[in-house]
Amino acid sequence: MTRPLPPCRLARLACAALIGGSVLAWHPMAARPAHAAATAASGSYLAGQHAYREADLGAAADYMIQALAADPDNPTLLRRVLVLQIAEGRLDSLGSLARRVADLAPGDPVAALYLSLEMARQENFDGAATQLLDQPARGLMQLTRPLLLAWLLQGQGDTDAALKLLSDIRQEDGLSLLASFHSGLLLMVAGRPEEATASLEALMGRLEAPPLRLVMTLGWIYESQGKTDKARALYNSARRDQSDGRIIDLWIARLDRGQAPNPVATDVLGGLAEALYDIATGLRNDRATEAALIHAQLALHLDPGHASKILLIGDLLQDQRRWEEAIAAFRDVPDDSPYGWNAAMAIGESLNAMKRRDEAVAHFRAMSERHKDRHEALVRVGDLLRGQEKYQEAIAAYDAAMARIDQGTGANWTLYYVRGIAHERAKQWALAESDFQKALDLQPEQPLVLNYLAYSWIDQDIKLDEAHEMIERAVAQRPTDGYIVDSLGWVLYRKGRFEDAVRQLERAIELQPNDPVINDHLGDAYWQVGRRLEARFQWQRVLTLKPEDQSLIEAVDKKLKDGLPESAKRDAKRGG
Repeated sequence: MTRPLPPCRLARLACAALIGGSVLAWHPMAARPAHAAATAASGSYLAGQHAYREADLGAAADYMIQALAADPDNPTLLRRVLVLQIAEGRLDSLGSLARRVADLAPGDPVAALYLSLEMARQENFDGAATQLLDQPARGLMQLTRPLLLAWLLQGQGDTDAALKLLSDIRQEDGLSLLASFHSGLLLMVAGRPEEATASLEALMGRLEAPPLRLVMTLGWIYESQGKTDKARALYNSARRDQSDGRIIDLWIARLDRGQAPNPVATDVLGGLAEALYDIATGLRNDRATEAALIHAQLALHLDPGHASKILLIGDLLQDQRRWEEAIAAFRDVPDDSPYGWNAAMAIGESLNAMKRRDEAVAHFRAMSERHKDRHEALVRVGDLLRGQEKYQEAIAAYDAAMARIDQGTGANWTLYYVRGIAHERAKQWALAESDFQKALDLQPEQPLVLNYLAYSWIDQDIKLDEAHEMIERAVAQRPTDGYIVDSLGWVLYRKGRFEDAVRQLERAIELQPNDPVINDHLGDAYWQVGRRLEARFQWQRVLTLKPEDQSLIEAVDKKLKDGLPESAKRDAKRGG
């Protein structure tokens, strides 16, 4: 999906500043009504609190509305209802509620933000600006208010004042890119395309890897001015730099057909929506999910039906593990939108997260049938089947995906890697080894592949010197990866260097303490250096971690009973 320029320092201010007491700060005493209405209101409030904790925000909002009916002037209840209604996307007809919150809880930022945006929707930009300016400049409002005010100044026709305000924002730590982006967008809305072009080109020149949303905006401006060659060159350049250039491919195809681009923002409301979207994305990046969802819903309210904003809301619902609601959001993204593929993939991931894996597999298969030029859905089919230990079916899915790609492209090393894992688990070692070697041909120093291939050799007690050298290279790249450090310890063990093995395996345990195989390896190494009590402790710990591998359980049971035979030490030393 496209990403805006992310604002920084937002999450640290979000909960306390935006939501006031924060939805997370519910306490039964906080909104306790008095006298006759107490029982009904408290019961609904507690039911709402429970629904919230169960991530059922729709039910939480309904219960809080019931509590509010019994205690209509309780400012805490009023604020909770307003926040929940906005987070749920129930934004129509909230004006009366927001005004009551503003009256009973002066300075509430959510009420002020909603009321300001509603005034802007009525083109009352003076009133909208005043509503924001009347709020204390603290917390999240301190950072977001200037960006919104710049657009409201544009709504009043004062472009120069808006640009001056954005220039001031650029001095804020971490907000320079965001302010520069909106300066260019605002100039375009103001009918000054040449200045908009110069502003965004200057921003583009400052960035080593420009965000896709900046590319889209500058390309739209180029196309709007008839500079299609410049737009094409920009898209092609970005296509090489982006990990998923499929969205850009759609832009290029549209350009080839002579179709006009969808504008990023044509008016002040569009600019405000873009600002809210950018803020929401920055908050999401900093894991301030609730505050991000409020901003994303407000952005969609100003710009209804915009696919990127719907997609962001779906992503945020996924972050909250609200899978069904996320699926419903993703289904609102049109299939023919540039974001349609991402939304469809996200639906499959949500089904998988709910453990509806057969449905997820069927969904991804259907995607692969609809889009025969794309391989990603088939890869996910293979991944899900591999997770279910259906290795032959997984291999078939990977083979079908392989037929759709340029097999010599470096980025496709991952497909060889995952197919190699499936071959290895299916005990087809020759095919697995070939896939791992091909993955390394495409990505020579990839640490995951180096580790998997080398560890497989170690387990077979072959090519130990080559495996050792490969794992050393992998560890150099990922020194805090417990699994790779374990491989280093295990190859040292197999080569009979038990003291060295203990040091590495102890480090691996520190990095990955709850892995049963690593604990088993450390137990073996302790035994070989004479630390028998510690060895038995590690083996007992393996069983407490409840490994799924029955053969590991049986091996550990035997070691706890008999220890390691002397032949194990001799065999290990011969392996070196």
